[in-house]
Amino acid sequence: MTNITINNTNLTCMLQQDNEISQNKCYTGIFSKRGNSLKFEEAIRRGRAPRNPKLFDGKYITLVRKTNGKYQIHAKTLRLEPGFNPSDVAFGFFQEVSSALKFIN
Repeated sequence: MTNITINNTNLTCMLQQDNEISQNKCYTGIFSKRGNSLKFEEAIRRGRAPRNPKLFDGKYITLVRKTNGKYQIHAKTLRLEPGFNPSDVAFGFFQEVSSALKFIN
């Protein structure tokens, strides 16, 4: 997952129900780009909304945003394979947490 900033652009949002973009609400949809303009179209929801959408999905952790606006880090199940090195796993956790926290800003 990469974080992309696009300067000097117009953003148009086509939402299904809301008149304005709500703070702390995640929308599912697609972006399309035409020249200096971006257009976001919210997808039609089928079934219930995902409770905690993933912002980061790595080998060791996932970062989710809860409906109250807070962030939560989940550790994934470790597979203890031959050659398992606890130091490598600890460093992998550190690297992924550092990368995941960049998505919050």
